[in-house]
Amino acid sequence: MTMSPTVLFQYFFKRFSLSILSVFGIVAALVFVLDLIELTRIANDASADALILATELALMRTPSVAEQVLPFAALFGGLFAFLSLARSRELVVVRAGGMSVWHMITAPLIAAFLVGAAGTLILNPVSATLKAKADAIMARTSADDQPTKPKNIWLRQKNVDGEAIIRADLADLESGDFRGMTVFEFDRQGQFIHRVEAPTGHLNDGLWLLRNARVLSPGTAPERHDVFELATYLTREQVNQSLSDPDTIAIYDLPSWARATDAAGLDATRYLQQFQSLIARPLVLAVMVLIAATVSLRFARTGLRPFSILGGIGGGFAFYIFAKVTGDFGANGLLNPILASFLPPLSTGLLCTLVLLYLEDG
Repeated sequence: MTMSPTVLFQYFFKRFSLSILSVFGIVAALVFVLDLIELTRIANDASADALILATELALMRTPSVAEQVLPFAALFGGLFAFLSLARSRELVVVRAGGMSVWHMITAPLIAAFLVGAAGTLILNPVSATLKAKADAIMARTSADDQPTKPKNIWLRQKNVDGEAIIRADLADLESGDFRGMTVFEFDRQGQFIHRVEAPTGHLNDGLWLLRNARVLSPGTAPERHDVFELATYLTREQVNQSLSDPDTIAIYDLPSWARATDAAGLDATRYLQQFQSLIARPLVLAVMVLIAATVSLRFARTGLRPFSILGGIGGGFAFYIFAKVTGDFGANGLLNPILASFLPPLSTGLLCTLVLLYLEDG
């Protein structure tokens, strides 16, 4: 009696889903334990309140870290499931029953894709919210009881007179005070007008106030101003938003953050890249399972080859690095965010398909 394709699909789907989620759960538990140990060591306080706070922070920080290793959960979960099926000769029996490799990997690919979609639509908003709360708690409970202030920040703004590039050594976004400011101002045609240097500055609604400023213009002597005024559309909230880590923003909020940042004349590329990377995550997990299949299905035919398994693991890491590098290019505006996010999984997926074609027909 042969097993129907529907039953086989359900069996493979359940097997691979549980395998990927099990690996992810083990990694998340390990991340929690290590983070809890690190937080306890930093706090250097064995009181009950300190341990409770460290546990809460570790719980809030774990999802964001575990989210980053989700592709490796798909890789190692896929390898474990494929190799388990091969050792029990279930893959051999299925192949002997006339099922092609494409039918065999359909359920694992769908399982990985759905896990990746759940990671994007459910895990990401949860992890982003918890990470933002953890960062806020750590800032309030830091050693000097002062929030961490951004350093060496760069801003670009548009106003009625043209464009300006602003740099500050230190920023206090709650009060709107900045230190060590340098402003490069350009007209509407992009021609450089002057450079303004000021030890301190303050951001009001619609206006920068630079105190004890020195204005350097081409062809003229430096000018001193007790207060130099520079018009702006920026608000403190927008500046704070532009400095926020995209990892602390849920996927549902990223488009609105990008639009608001771009409307203020700031660079929104990081948010667009993060959004496209999250959209591409289900494909990334599916490709990780595809990499595992290229190694494991050969094992089903020829027996265990440790170097082939290590090659599959190395291929998974190489794919991850490839995706990270292109993602960094996209975040810095060197590549279109859509291209940077979808090029690695599509190109690697095509390469794995060629390998499977060779194993199936070669």
